[in-house]
Amino acid sequence: MSNSQLEASNELISNKKSKFTFLRLGLAVLAICLLFLIRQIFITFFVPYTGYGDADMSYLAKELPESLSAGDLTHFHSKEKAFEQEAPNLSWGLSAAFDRGDGIFERPYAPSERPGFSYNADGLGPIFNNVSCESCHLGDGRAKPPAGPNEMLNGGFVRVSVPGVGPYGEPMSPKGYGHQIGDRAIEGVKPEAKVRINWLEQSGVFPDGTSFSLRRPEFLLTDLAYGDMPKDTVYELRMAPPVHGLGLLEAIPEETLLAWADPDDSNGDGISGRPNYVWDLERGGKIMGRFSWKANAFDIRQQSAAAAYNDMGVNNELFLYRYDDQSKSHKSRQNCEPEQLSCIAATDSLDFELSPGQLSDVTTYLQLLGVVYRRNMDDPIVQKGEQLFHEIGCENCHKSQVMTGEHELARLEKQLIRPYSDLLLHDMGIGLSGRRDFEATQQEWRTAPLWGIGVTQTVNGHTNYLHDGRARNVEEAILWHGGEGEKAKQNYMHLSKSEREMLINFINNL
Repeated sequence: MSNSQLEASNELISNKKSKFTFLRLGLAVLAICLLFLIRQIFITFFVPYTGYGDADMSYLAKELPESLSAGDLTHFHSKEKAFEQEAPNLSWGLSAAFDRGDGIFERPYAPSERPGFSYNADGLGPIFNNVSCESCHLGDGRAKPPAGPNEMLNGGFVRVSVPGVGPYGEPMSPKGYGHQIGDRAIEGVKPEAKVRINWLEQSGVFPDGTSFSLRRPEFLLTDLAYGDMPKDTVYELRMAPPVHGLGLLEAIPEETLLAWADPDDSNGDGISGRPNYVWDLERGGKIMGRFSWKANAFDIRQQSAAAAYNDMGVNNELFLYRYDDQSKSHKSRQNCEPEQLSCIAATDSLDFELSPGQLSDVTTYLQLLGVVYRRNMDDPIVQKGEQLFHEIGCENCHKSQVMTGEHELARLEKQLIRPYSDLLLHDMGIGLSGRRDFEATQQEWRTAPLWGIGVTQTVNGHTNYLHDGRARNVEEAILWHGGEGEKAKQNYMHLSKSEREMLINFINNL
């Protein structure tokens, strides 16, 4: 081979090596770019919804374990905004959804405009009880009932039913009226009725001679716009409950609730809690309920959709049309009964008034509200009150702690929480008789969670409890217990005055 040929061969080999080096370098750069792209996709689409942000949460290890009411969703703000707190250290995607949902929760709705003039908050009514979620759940807390018949009902409504069962197992509403009385309406439409509440007092005495007084509501419905109420109508006042910690309650495994249930009282302790089974609005069929006063709602999403439609007249993907349990042919986009012609004729927004995205954000907001910490758990007096709570039988229904299970939001999983509820139905006696609701009888009510109860005065300026707010403090709520709660009530009544005060003090530190 001549020198020129050798040089040409060496140059060819050198060029091939250079090209191969550049190819390897290019492939390496491409691999790095792909890794960076995958990382960005993970950061953009997965990290925002993993549940945790970048904040250091080691501060929880310094707190008394007993003070953590909601695992690492516990917060330490016990002032006026105690029920409005976002769970600590949320990932930014969940935090953004939480903020959007918060805005929807607080935003007042207005009546629909004619087509072409709709806007993002239209669709109120035509018949309704209030203009926003926040109007009833003030500060995300508990509504106060009217003081008497001269005060308008605000923050609640009167549910009504007549004998019979609807097509999905729900109670029947009176002809001409919905399941709850709409006491407000847009211009040109008559409200269903004027609703007022009068309180009837009844006195009692503890075994130690201390006197007390309890009250129950008397319903004053006037200006009935769509016909007389049947004589066998059952009335029930429901005030808005606080909404913190709902996501954690949603994450309690169904198996746990069933393990707590004892519908036949097989252990003979007088407690026969059982689940309510309600209609699944999205998939059809019966499913276990755990939300609302009678556990008559399956999950937060369905509860929120139902409240938007029934309380505000705001339709959504779960409640786009109104059907009537006494008229198979009735179908209205508005929340109107067949007899309510002016309601049916009112302007229709011709769209979702609560869009699917907005419903999703409101659901996320309610799922990720944190829970205020339990205060003074190292105080000997509070500890004595907790001991009495267990000794007299409150724990039988107000379960003090439970571990959460699987949930669509991983942040809610495997949290040791202290809600003080079993979410089951219990017969509370004739004194608290209301309406039946799906499988719940008139005297059955879901065990109300007690967490956060001690800051009700600070947040909402009152201490009214039970479904209708008849109890003016914790003690009156206890004294209304009957049925399965009768034994615990009697045990409470036979405590000394100082012991009763210690037990109440414990509850007010939850």
